[in-house]
Amino acid sequence: MERGSWGGCHRKAKIPGTAHVIGMKLTWELLIKHLSEHEPGVKIKVPKDRLEHPLKVGFRKSVGLRFYRRNYRLTLPDGRCVHVEETRRHYLVHVDARDPGVSPIGHLREDAPGLWTALCAGIGMSAGLLAGGKDQKHRGLASALGAILGLLIGFLTGRWGRK
Repeated sequence: MERGSWGGCHRKAKIPGTAHVIGMKLTWELLIKHLSEHEPGVKIKVPKDRLEHPLKVGFRKSVGLRFYRRNYRLTLPDGRCVHVEETRRHYLVHVDARDPGVSPIGHLREDAPGLWTALCAGIGMSAGLLAGGKDQKHRGLASALGAILGLLIGFLTGRWGRK
């Protein structure tokens, strides 16, 4: 069996990072319970025919980095959320450290640090363009410096800067 994959309702499957084996029927409640015991970002691939559709059990429609897939989220009591990406045959499930519906900036910083850093670089470059004025030489230099400063800020304030 593929590591991190649930192959059947009653088959035993290891959840990444755990030493124990589970032989119970798979439900969203059980899957969320076990995912919650791990660091955010641990992904599990589950065949779609092994679970109810996420919308039937309280998930809401959402967006993700792979915008061409259907995405669903369920907010957890501690502010984290379960993120489900639906593919043709599987659900890719993981827990995010921050729910984007509760804390969009926190979600970008914790769960999408690459996007957070790119956003900071874009803001820095735009600020540099504005600060550079009408002189083309100064605008180019100011926008480059702004982008570099934005990259540094994004890196240091995102998840990558705190590891």
